Formats: sequence, structure tokens, C-alpha cells
Amino acid sequence: KVVDLVDTLSDAALDDLLPKLLKDHPNAYTFTKQLAEHEVNKHAAQFPCAIIRPSMITGAWKEPTPGWTISKNGPQGFLMGASKGVIRRLPVGVDLVYDYIPVDAVVNQTLVLGWYMGTNSFREVKVFHCTSSTSNPFKWNSVVDHVNDHLHKYPLKSAIWYPRLKFVSSLWVYKLASIFVHILPALVLDLLLRVTGGRPMLMRLHTNVWESLNRLEKFIFTEWKYHNPATQQLAQSLPEKDKQLFNFNVAQLQWPEYFVQLTQGVRRYLNNEHPKSLDAARRKDKVLFVVDLVFQVLIFALLGWLLATVFGSSSSLFWVYAIGSYLLFSLL
Repeated sequence: KVVDLVDTLSDAALDDLLPKLLKDHPNAYTFTKQLAEHEVNKHAAQFPCAIIRPSMITGAWKEPTPGWTISKNGPQGFLMGASKGVIRRLPVGVDLVYDYIPVDAVVNQTLVLGWYMGTNSFREVKVFHCTSSTSNPFKWNSVVDHVNDHLHKYPLKSAIWYPRLKFVSSLWVYKLASIFVHILPALVLDLLLRVTGGRPMLMRLHTNVWESLNRLEKFIFTEWKYHNPATQQLAQSLPEKDKQLFNFNVAQLQWPEYFVQLTQGVRRYLNNEHPKSLDAARRKDKVLFVVDLVFQVLIFALLGWLLATVFGSSSSLFWVYAIGSYLLFSLL
């Protein structure tokens, strides 16, 4: 019936109908996932059927190589933007459990589950949560103090500005800070690109991020814990050799080490920078640090001078206004 509606109604009519169809679903994506599971359930009596429910799929843990990724969704997408110096604020609840699952764990469990269902006779759907939140929970506070260190240990030769990523605890704080650290710089840099004959892209990037965060707010600041006893039992049932060959037991994963590998994977596979360029990238990172420092001094000195002029204050208060502006801005 839903497919028929999509085929026959106009886009405007579908937009009007969408809230009635979704009901308690936060978006159309989760709704269509449920429809797909119902379709699988229809055939469970005809042949063995299983459903794997992965959480947020992230870069590789081990295979084909640690940190490998071709996806800009999830944490690797933000690391990609942060390594360029373009993404400077990230809204997350650092004390919440985020359910991330490496892509190779999903692939391995899918392969094993094909074998498991094919060698057993089941007449009902088997559901397996391919998740980490109860077996090896990840919280951003376990890596938050090291993310910027990783970005400077494995910097980009193509970085636009000095990377400095800060985590904020709400979407409204993010949007307020974003005006100063994302939107205004994007307007200036896009203007420079237009003048020099380049293709402006930063405003489009930040507009897309802004809109996507509005849709994802419920997922960003809500903690879900998915119990996965069936998955753990399946992992333990494997012969020792297969446990090594088709490993999907994420209880063994070390998150701090994983994010070191993910940062390198983002550099190599999303930003397409070879390890051989690392020395040159580190030299550029040092130059960008000096440029960023000089730029901040000039900006806050200008703010101090403007405030002193507006309020008719003595020149002795110039640095008070400048330092005060810096401290206020650092809260964002």
C-alpha cells in the first residue's frame, strides 16, 4: 500500500500524508526498515530467515585494514571535516553511550549467520542485534581529550585551516557557535573562491550539516542500549579457528585505539592522502598553527578596539575588552 501511494500521489500529497504514516517513527528511514522486516517475516515459513540489525556502522576494526572506510556517515564524516579545519564544533553528549559497530564486524556476522541459518531448520524469523552498547559501550568522553591530538599527529596536507574540534552539549549551543566558527568563515572563503575562479563549497557543506543535524537531534542526544544475547551466543558457538577468521565479538575492541586507526583511515581513504605525504602535512600543520594564532590575536584585538571605541573607554581598557571577548567566545 505504501509503494502504491508513492507511485500515485504527488510529492506535496506525500508530504502531507507522511506524519500519519510515520506515527511514532522519528523519520521515514526507520519506518521503511520496519516495512522491510515485515516482508522478511512473511517468508519465514518457506525458508530460514534471519534479520541482522546493525547500529551506526563505522570504519573497519581489522579488515580489510584497520580504519578502512568509504562512508562519510557517522564519526568518520565529522573527523573528515575536522581534519580539514572546516568542522570545528560537534554536538554530542560525551557521557551518553553511542552504539557504533565496525563495518567488518557486520560483514563477518552476516557471513556466519548465513552458515548458521543454512545448517539449522528454523520456521520463524531469527533476529540478531549487531551492536556494541551492552557488550562494549562507547562514550565520547573516553576519547574526547585525544581527538585533536590525533588530528595533529596525522594531519592533512590539504587542510584549509588549523584543526581544532570542540564538543558541545546541545544543538542550540552548536548553532550559536556555528555562526562564528562555520558560517562567517565559510562566507569569506567562498567569496575568495569566487574571486579566484574556484567553486564555492563551504556554505553548501555547512548548510547540509545544519539541516541534517535538525533531523538527527533525537539520535544524537538519546541513549539507546541494544541487548544482543543471540549475537554473543552465536559468536561463542563458533570453532576457535572461525572465531579468528570471522571475528565479530566487539567485546575485544579497544575504543581509544580504534579511534587512532579511524583517524588514519579517514586521512587515507576519505581524504585520499598517502602516508608518504605525512611529513609535509605535519610541516603545514605547524604553519597553520602560527597563522591561526596570529589571526586570533588580530581578531580579538580588533574587537577590543571596537568595543573601547563604541563605549568611549580609555585605551587602558582595550586589552580588557579584547581578553573578555576571547573568554566569552571560548564558551561557545
